[in-house]
Amino acid sequence: MSRKKTYYTADEITNDLFTIGKQWMTTDNVEYKGAYHRYITGEIYTQSKWNSKTSKILIVYKPPNILTASNSIYRKLKPNIKSTFTSFNPELIHVTSDDIKLGYMTRYFVKKYDNETIFETNSKSFKDMASNIMDKKLYTIVELKWYISGQKTDSSNGPVKLLGVVTKNLNQIKLAIKRMPGISSKLSNPLEYYTDIDFITPTDINGLDS
Repeated sequence: MSRKKTYYTADEITNDLFTIGKQWMTTDNVEYKGAYHRYITGEIYTQSKWNSKTSKILIVYKPPNILTASNSIYRKLKPNIKSTFTSFNPELIHVTSDDIKLGYMTRYFVKKYDNETIFETNSKSFKDMASNIMDKKLYTIVELKWYISGQKTDSSNGPVKLLGVVTKNLNQIKLAIKRMPGISSKLSNPLEYYTDIDFITPTDINGLDS
């Protein structure tokens, strides 16, 4: 399995992540639990750090769709029924060059009422819900601003306190929890997607020189 790029800087990789499940799965649709790492390109791989021999690509976990199963039974009984709503799909999130320039991205999380599953989706699904294409009785959605560049930690400029990326994102998580309890399990790393746009000479972290 090859990655999209031959070389990644340290700021383009988030190592030593861990999932307890219902977040990622392998390409053969097996739920994954354990260590993983991710890249700014949106790629997710098994293992805490890249291993060209053992790391496997991961995709967004898609839970069994209870509603779809129920609808299938209902459609057999009522073949002429037409559903006016579509369902959410988990999405793999990509950081764009515009996001990096702005210093933040907007993230969207969905929670299904009947099984408490939380997953990340995209802006299209959010807009679909706002326009009533998605059934609001089945899902709740949270939108939050997620900072990805700038100083990592807080600093002071005289009497003025300047918040770093970590504090800003922790504040966003606190606000999101009020609307969606349990979302903190999906936002355990406040530096997720962080990129340092001021680096000059990246270190060799891919083992190319060894």
